[in-house]
Amino acid sequence: MVGLKRGIGIIFILLLIVPFICAETIVVQQEKPPEKQGFFATYFGFLKSPIFWYIFVGALLFIGLLVGLFFFIRWLLKYLKARSDIFWKLRSERIKLSKIQRRYPSKSWWKVHKNTPIRLVRKEDNGKLLISHPVAYHRGDYITHEGNVIISMNLKDNKKYFFFPITDLLVIPNKEKISFQKKNEKGKIEIIEINNLPQAKDIIQFNENEILIFAESLSSVGMFIVPVLKAKDGKIIDLSLPVYQSLKEVIIGEYLYQQSDDFVKVARKSIDLNPNLRFQMKAGDTNQNVEIPSNSGGNR
Repeated sequence: MVGLKRGIGIIFILLLIVPFICAETIVVQQEKPPEKQGFFATYFGFLKSPIFWYIFVGALLFIGLLVGLFFFIRWLLKYLKARSDIFWKLRSERIKLSKIQRRYPSKSWWKVHKNTPIRLVRKEDNGKLLISHPVAYHRGDYITHEGNVIISMNLKDNKKYFFFPITDLLVIPNKEKISFQKKNEKGKIEIIEINNLPQAKDIIQFNENEILIFAESLSSVGMFIVPVLKAKDGKIIDLSLPVYQSLKEVIIGEYLYQQSDDFVKVARKSIDLNPNLRFQMKAGDTNQNVEIPSNSGGNR
């Protein structure tokens, strides 16, 4: 009986302890609600990825290489053209000189409308002067040694590849007369003179904030721009011939100078390479410097 009572007591104690043990050992894991990600975390999280930065840096290097290659090819084409076309070389040199010696602060090469405007002044039939809207924008100007007035400018809405403003060269002759040779019908050369040409002072006027050109329009003649003038009788005055005649004289003079300079350089080089000729020249110089004493005090 005593043993039975002890067994029933142990069972009763176990029944009381078991719920507490289960409550301590069994842990119910509750699921955490998903974190709400913001806009930048969702769509711009890839900025932290190194792959993105590799692609970004590679794209920048590739674009820089393309831009550098474009400007190099552009420079190479201009260089080759200047070597083969002497008028193109003259045009490039005069544009450069006009920008160096410009009288206005026209330094904008992209937003050219910020530069000094160039307007045309037309004379109507009733004698009234009509000033136009800006037809071009100033980039530089100067007067050449042959007397021409040079103006480098950007014509309005004249762009290359829809983006890059094109720089043109306006040439205004400043001679009263010109003469040139021309073959007649019989094949003989005749000298033709053109007198009473308009002067630059009557064509162009430099004001404080603008440039006025007294002409009907601007015309493209080859690689240059010339003003189109109208005489009192209504006839058009063609200035393309005086312009190209003056430029032709400049080119011929430069060519002769270059040939003379090359001849002197070749002559000096040939003298340096020929020791006998160099010795004879030095000996001749020495003989010229020898002083011959006079006989005024001799034979005593």
